[in-house]
Amino acid sequence: MIAPARVAHPDTGSRLQLTLSVDDVDAMCKELSARGVTLLNGPMDPPWGIRTASFRDPGGHIWEIAQ
Repeated sequence: MIAPARVAHPDTGSRLQLTLSVDDVDAMCKELSARGVTLLNGPMDPPWGIRTASFRDPGGHIWEIAQ
């Protein structure tokens, strides 16, 4: 559906990150883990003050959840 562009293999690296706002990052991480999702990082509190965590979906896209 993106021809003539190519779809790259997930191991080639991420070119973007998608962010979803959630009410409770910790609760969402528990839910994701219960569904078999492996977190890349987090939950954590980076210096800019937004609690975050991220994971990779089966298509190789990086998702961040932020509170």
